[in-house]
Formats: sequence, C-alpha cells, structure tokens
Amino acid sequence: MDTENNAKRALLAFAVESTLLRMGKPVYEKVTSKLEKDYNCYIPDCQENPEFLKRVLQDIFGDAYDDIINEIRTELGEFISQKYFDDFIKTLAR
Repeated sequence: MDTENNAKRALLAFAVESTLLRMGKPVYEKVTSKLEKDYNCYIPDCQENPEFLKRVLQDIFGDAYDDIINEIRTELGEFISQKYFDDFIKTLAR
C-alpha cells in the first residue's frame, strides 16, 4: 500500500474513532467490540468493508445512525470532497 493510501486510511479511521469517542468511551467500546465479535475486524479495516461498520452502527443506534454518519462527514471536513472519502460515506448512507 502506498503512502497516500495509508494516509487516507488513517484519516478515515481517525474520523470514525473521533466521532465515536465524542459520544463517549462506552459507545466507542461497544462499536469496536461488536465489529470484532461479528466481523473479526477493527475500525481501520472498515475502509475495505464499510458495510460492516454500517450494520454495527444500525444495530446499535437504530434511527440515530444517520446522525452519526453526518458527524463522520463533518469530522472529515474538506476531505469529504475527495472520492475516497465520499465513496465511503455514500456506502454507509445507502
């Protein structure tokens, strides 16, 4: 994997983790625990399989799931205009 992809992957993981941690450490731990239990993956792995994160967020938050996607979008800021990040958010929002 090249440096640019590593940077994008790190930024995406940071945006998701920051959003969840702002909601509280128990929320973050619940999401990461369910990702590991259900899909044997961690937040940085979700860039390859965003549907895993989507399902976990929907299971835990129900209708509030959309609000979390919007918070992740906000956390990404100006980077959301890049196809890599936009595609990830679009997959989560479908």
